[in-house]
Amino acid sequence: MAIVFKDHDNQTGITTIVHETETKVAIEKKYDAAPLLEVAKEMRATTDGQRWGEFRHVGFIPMAELGNMLRQDGRIDQKRAIEWLKANPALCTFEKLLK
Repeated sequence: MAIVFKDHDNQTGITTIVHETETKVAIEKKYDAAPLLEVAKEMRATTDGQRWGEFRHVGFIPMAELGNMLRQDGRIDQKRAIEWLKANPALCTFEKLLK
């Protein structure tokens, strides 16, 4: 497969790669969440013992995933966002959310 196009969006962290063969074109989208992992770990450590009303930032959800959580009215489905953070605890910034 030959790469015919590659683009990285710094705002979303999403890299788009278009591959081409003789009979197919494939579009691959990926993101690197590594920069967020260390920040999330540090933030999670500082929230130990805090209550819900004292802390509002509960995690990082990459833009590639956030698009899957949009409701018809354009808002984020909070239940799906919390489920995603519980399934991906390394990106959670509020320890109490994981309990």
